Amino acid sequence: MNLFPFSLTKDKEDIKIIDFNFVSLKPLLKIEYTFEIIKNLERILELFFDNLTLTPSLDMQHIILIGKKGKLFLGKNVHIEGVTIVNLSKGSVFISDNITLKNFNSIEGPVYIGEGSTLDSSTIRGPFVCGKVCKISGEIEESLFFDYVNKHHYGFIGHSIVGSWVNLGAGTTNSDLKNNYSTIKVFDGKDYVDTRMQKFGCIIGDHVKTSIGTMINTGTVIGPFSNIFQDIRDKKYIKPFSWGNEKIYEKEKLIDDIKKVMARRDLSPDEEFIRRISNLYEIYSSESTF
Repeated sequence: MNLFPFSLTKDKEDIKIIDFNFVSLKPLLKIEYTFEIIKNLERILELFFDNLTLTPSLDMQHIILIGKKGKLFLGKNVHIEGVTIVNLSKGSVFISDNITLKNFNSIEGPVYIGEGSTLDSSTIRGPFVCGKVCKISGEIEESLFFDYVNKHHYGFIGHSIVGSWVNLGAGTTNSDLKNNYSTIKVFDGKDYVDTRMQKFGCIIGDHVKTSIGTMINTGTVIGPFSNIFQDIRDKKYIKPFSWGNEKIYEKEKLIDDIKKVMARRDLSPDEEFIRRISNLYEIYSSESTF
């Protein structure tokens, strides 16, 4: 079940960190900027649950339910290895097939957890969506994770969008509220746009890796295929293919690292994906802003 189909466009002028295609939601929602997904995430989940025909689960072993506004939907082969509190006071919770719930977890709806994911000592406050085969730990609030996100350590991610195959090192934390409580601006590829939101975290592109203890400021955009291991608290935009925050990733090393990461999930990038990475790399590496 895929809530958020998306594609990476080929033309430079059309390149976005994440480009969504809300085919079934077009009559109901208008999404102009990526950050507006967070603003509309609760409504998107409401639409999903309104059209859900599955029967709520009756298997509640080791699950403590709180609240009655929403419903709990449990898929097949859900392995419960600890106590999980599910708070339905603000919305429903959908836990897909082949999920592992380890140690203690707290989930406050509305929430969608994708197939094959693992929740291990996590505190989740919805609205939250994660794709398939994610590893989730620590504190998460009002965010969207795509497939194969690895956040298997402590740290806070709030009001943020995290692309596929992102690995967040232990302690990686973002700010989603400015000290002066003003609205947050986000770089859209050309200029800084006022989100008109008092709370917004960050946008992290596909295949980004952060080192332990990475601190991310409000409204920061980290371009895809970046390896972050330096202090970026004073940065609002990290270019795609960044190595640290000032140099460029070596292309062959990047491709080799992608293959290593995907092999850990018994997958490998196909030739078309490698070709598209190479084309984007040529575009960004030719610019003089590194």
